Amino acid sequence: MNFFGLVPAACAFLACVAALGAIAPVAAHAMADTPESRWEIDYGATKCRLIRHFTTAGQGYRLEVDRGWTLGGFNWGLYGSALPVYLSTASIEIELGAGRRHRVEADSYVAKTGDEGAIRWNDPDGVVFDALREGGLGRLTGPQKLDVSPSLPNVGAAIEALEACENDLLASWGFDADRSRSLAIRPRPAGDPGKWVTRGDYPFHDAVNNNEGMTTFLLTIGADGAPTGCRIIDSSGFPSLDAKTCELLMARAAFLPAEDSEGRSVQSFYINRFWWQASR
Repeated sequence: MNFFGLVPAACAFLACVAALGAIAPVAAHAMADTPESRWEIDYGATKCRLIRHFTTAGQGYRLEVDRGWTLGGFNWGLYGSALPVYLSTASIEIELGAGRRHRVEADSYVAKTGDEGAIRWNDPDGVVFDALREGGLGRLTGPQKLDVSPSLPNVGAAIEALEACENDLLASWGFDADRSRSLAIRPRPAGDPGKWVTRGDYPFHDAVNNNEGMTTFLLTIGADGAPTGCRIIDSSGFPSLDAKTCELLMARAAFLPAEDSEGRSVQSFYINRFWWQASR
């Protein structure tokens, strides 16, 4: 079984995609973008995403952005038939406005939904997101003639909707969003999280029946770094695997605690996921 890294936070209690009526997303051509549709916010099972659809040279693509589970950065993605697929990471240049340019290392793959390309990158310091907040992004260029120019009007209302979703989600978990975002240091695993679960921990019934799935969990972390609670925020589909996940984490997980702006250790939370994969 493999331990996966952090991904983002979300409005897990609302599984729907809502179009934001007061906001207008777009279609785009690399040189001249024109509005096509409205912004959408996806209230997913484990994260909130902003989505906007575009076209360029007759081919479609969409832009997605969500905040990481740590609330300290953002995840970006481009998806669609207009995009190339790279065999390894690729350097993408993004125009941030006012003559500024920013390079990111992006991962690329073929999306499971079909033959469309997918290009994803991390924005740990929020540089690209800040540019979006300040007025939008310019051209995105990269290898294999990647050249798109997403037009992003009315972004202020879209960002407010994203943050409202995050606020509601964190409140449902018992945490204050503003306080969580203001942490100077977030909780960090003490030791190797990959050792919190081993192949020998697989429940026998699930192993023999090849029950597999991804379990996304939230741990409440005390000011001393010890887990004080575990909840499943996205099920693997098998209650026994979910229960085993929390059992093991409560017994084995340990953390360096979060700290506030004054350097005091404080309660916080940690989200991650396990992929339960039976032996073949």
